Amino acid sequence: MHRFTKLVAGVATGGLLLAGGQAMAADLYVAPAAVDNFSGFYGGVHGGWGFSDAKSAYAIDDPFNTQCGGGWGCAVDVDPDGGFIGFQAGYNFQLGNGFILGIEGDYSFASLHDDAVGTWGGGATEVILDVDRMASIRGRLGMDMGQWMPFITAGWGWMEGDRSAFGQNLCGISPNCKTEDSNWHSGFVVGGGLEYALTENWRLKAEYRYWDGSKETYGIGFGGGTDVDLSIHTVQFGVNYGF
Repeated sequence: MHRFTKLVAGVATGGLLLAGGQAMAADLYVAPAAVDNFSGFYGGVHGGWGFSDAKSAYAIDDPFNTQCGGGWGCAVDVDPDGGFIGFQAGYNFQLGNGFILGIEGDYSFASLHDDAVGTWGGGATEVILDVDRMASIRGRLGMDMGQWMPFITAGWGWMEGDRSAFGQNLCGISPNCKTEDSNWHSGFVVGGGLEYALTENWRLKAEYRYWDGSKETYGIGFGGGTDVDLSIHTVQFGVNYGF
């Protein structure tokens, strides 16, 4: 009976010591802070593909009512597509509850191209439209989901177009010549995408945008030139480094 009493006392004492040790360990344990993958300054590079819709019309009414189907023909629609590469930089703010508010600017060197053959003044004419550069400044709203951040974006963009025509009867008595003009189209930009944090600093992103450009007049074609209403869809991929 005496041995049994000692055994019970020993077990009770060990239990108390174990419970006390666990309580002390719990007091000393500090949960690791959540990793903030997306706030602060960042910069990076991107590349992608763009395809456009460029509606064209002569800038003034044809006084002879022959603008389409007559002796002067119609303004030629050309819809450039192609690749682009560029860089971006921005800043993200943590709003709480996982929301991220940011501002971003980017600049791209583009090679979007299209050409078509039409008639002007009774002769065959090749019309070319290139988009050479694109830039934007936008706000972004995202949701921090750990390593993932889906986001939407909206702002203002600029697209540089270069339109040229080569063919007969473009320069008076010259049988063949080339005329060329360039313009910056500007308008709103909207889109959305997804970022993924590889590490605390490095992030990958994929993004879609719609660029709605203004109508601009190019000084080539019939009478006062040709109006071009340009819009572009882009899909791009990039990498960012957060500072």
